[in-house]
Amino acid sequence: MLELFRSPRRAIVWFVEASLLSLLWIAAAGLNLGWARALDHEHVLRALFVSAVAQASMYYHGLYGPRPLRQGAFLRALVRALLVAAIPVWIVLRLVPDGSSGQRALVASLGAAALILPAWRAAWRRIEGSDSFQRPALILGGGPLARACAALIAGEQPTGLRLAGVLARDGEAAPPGAPLLGRYEDLARVAAEHAVGHVIVACDERRGALPVEALLELKLTGVEVEDGIGFYERESGKIFVPALKPSDILFADGFHVGRGTRVAKRALDLIVAAVGLVLALPVLAIAALAVKIDSPGPVLYSQVRAGERGRAILVHKLRSMRTDAEAAGAAWAAEDDPRVTRVGRFIRRARIDEIPQLWNVLVGDMSLVGPRPERPVFVARLEQHIPFFRQRLGVKPGVTGHAQVRCRYGASIDDAREKLAYDLFYIKSLSIWFDLSILIDTVKVVLLRIGSR
Repeated sequence: MLELFRSPRRAIVWFVEASLLSLLWIAAAGLNLGWARALDHEHVLRALFVSAVAQASMYYHGLYGPRPLRQGAFLRALVRALLVAAIPVWIVLRLVPDGSSGQRALVASLGAAALILPAWRAAWRRIEGSDSFQRPALILGGGPLARACAALIAGEQPTGLRLAGVLARDGEAAPPGAPLLGRYEDLARVAAEHAVGHVIVACDERRGALPVEALLELKLTGVEVEDGIGFYERESGKIFVPALKPSDILFADGFHVGRGTRVAKRALDLIVAAVGLVLALPVLAIAALAVKIDSPGPVLYSQVRAGERGRAILVHKLRSMRTDAEAAGAAWAAEDDPRVTRVGRFIRRARIDEIPQLWNVLVGDMSLVGPRPERPVFVARLEQHIPFFRQRLGVKPGVTGHAQVRCRYGASIDDAREKLAYDLFYIKSLSIWFDLSILIDTVKVVLLRIGSR
């Protein structure tokens, strides 16, 4: 959820729709009760409550995701979201004084929202995609980082930029679909010709190659000059691992967790894990019985994983595979894995199998949020293929994490490399607010059953 407010454009959509939903409630209440009553303190609070519940439902229905939905899919998801939101609001209104009039306003305001919000989103897409709203951007570089930045600008997620072209060194080619406008020494001329408002410095080698004087001149005339690594991290929510160097970790902002953050994180772990275990006991009991009936073997499955600093920890899960699942040795779970039992398939998709890990959180072996705990055999194997993989062990592993909610289940070296990019971003940006955001996103992932195998 944090990326909503890291992106100015998505934050604009959020706040505009919060205002629209609140105003629609007040307008419906005004037509029903009179404007004096609709604008009093009580009804303004109700308007804010309706807006908050509706937007929470919209968020969990994917309406604030990084990739905009097509008009038909948006309309269907919006109607479902508003119907779901109406249920808790309707219940609350029945419990407050004068709630019957509020129920009429609820029906009218959410009905109007189903008509107005699609029109607003369509208008916003036209505005956001117009040349006047997108600044022409120029990329310096022709290597992997430049290609990754160009792909972000050309992707479905709006960045507010329109790629004018690329300047590259001799022997470098422009990213696919991006015009090559010249060499580094042509920066001043190309920037003027294309009215460039944003320059992204994504060179693989900068020493003695950057047109420093031209960049300074552009910066002082109002052109935004941004480091390619910073642009990539902001827009993608992950680290660009192929260009990562030890100095990027040693001297960069972040990659440091203060004492206050550690205390707050541990307090959050204890409270949520304790409450979660108590609330989940009925579900655990039913799931455990189903596991026992479905296949022979123990209900709980315990496995050694690599914890903080590589320390071996014993992680507990409800057993979802046959007892002979690893007779041929350790192996990643695969799509439609035949080793998974019938009940196991369901509890894995619903994430019920991971509830016992809340005990690991209580005893301090794990945190609620952090990189996924890998088996030592896989850690040793991945360290040989992926630079900086061991650095993800710098914090406690988590029941959920930034990588778990942003990409699919890891079942290969390429998947592990992609997840590392998110894990390192999490470690670099770690804060209690980031943890809360990931926990909110986890609920969305569980509800939509994303990424389980």
